[in-house]
Amino acid sequence: MIELHIWGADKQVSIIDPESLASAWLLSIHLTPQQIPYNIVTSCNTNLSDSGRLPLLLVRRNGTTRKYEGFSEISHFISEKFPADSTKYVPDVKLSTTDQLANFSLISFLNNTTKYVNQYNLYVNTENYENYTRKLFSSYLPFPMMYNQPLKFFKSASEQVKIIGLGVNKTSLFSFSVGDETPETETFNDENEGEQDEVAISSLHEKVMLAKSKDKAILRESRNSLRCLNILGEQISHVERLFKQLNPNSPVDFAHLFRAKKISSSELLLYAYFHSLTFAGLPDNFIANYLKQKSPAFWKFAYTITEALNTSLVPETFRSASGLEVPSLKNEVLYLMSLVRY
Repeated sequence: MIELHIWGADKQVSIIDPESLASAWLLSIHLTPQQIPYNIVTSCNTNLSDSGRLPLLLVRRNGTTRKYEGFSEISHFISEKFPADSTKYVPDVKLSTTDQLANFSLISFLNNTTKYVNQYNLYVNTENYENYTRKLFSSYLPFPMMYNQPLKFFKSASEQVKIIGLGVNKTSLFSFSVGDETPETETFNDENEGEQDEVAISSLHEKVMLAKSKDKAILRESRNSLRCLNILGEQISHVERLFKQLNPNSPVDFAHLFRAKKISSSELLLYAYFHSLTFAGLPDNFIANYLKQKSPAFWKFAYTITEALNTSLVPETFRSASGLEVPSLKNEVLYLMSLVRY
């Protein structure tokens, strides 16, 4: 039996993890047509995997269980185990040597660049984190895990985005340090960082300081957002150039990279990131607005494919976590005490 553990709730895959979404799409478009049974479990339990992350594919056979962690491992296993070329998915092994290299390179490119733009958009962008991302965890995790996990993700994202030159939108008065695992909020912080020499000498002076700090926060966030768009614009241009190189005689500006009307593993991951970055439910949808204007051909094709892939998900294959799969406080304690082994 094949079982995919992902971030999500009920029969919905979460936008916080594009690899979970890409993996769910893969099973739905490749295994469903072949009538190969599988389950998608919205467990949100990272303890199930050895690496402490999702997605996780469990393959149980003859009393043994094998684990495949992360989209790359999962797609590689599915491509080798089920190499049929009769579905909308083109397995890695069915690509030419040159295309396999391009496919692998694109996955690596996405994981080393676009991943961090997505981290910024979901966690470091104050409006998106405070008003959307953080609130999602109440649907994914029970008390008190629903509070701990988003703070851990915020801290991790704050460090990771530095790789591509994006910083935390912090101010001296409105945020605690990342080391305190507290995200930026509009809460007065009397343990000031940076410009901490100035001390409020009256309530009026304090209000002036707060207003100045807010202005600095807005300016810093605007600069980070512009830098984010520049980085993402270069990444999308890279993908568009790759399409032209692979399809020099194509009459359209953008379409499937390797096979007409078929999608590869790298494209699944690309469109999963696209879905997360441009999700309509995000309060600050600056990335979607940017891509619509800058890359209309890519936007139109990616949006159409993403909608089709989401429609392909089979509700009957989803189930909620149960028993030791649930990321509850009790199971966490048992796991930390080595009384439970996954």
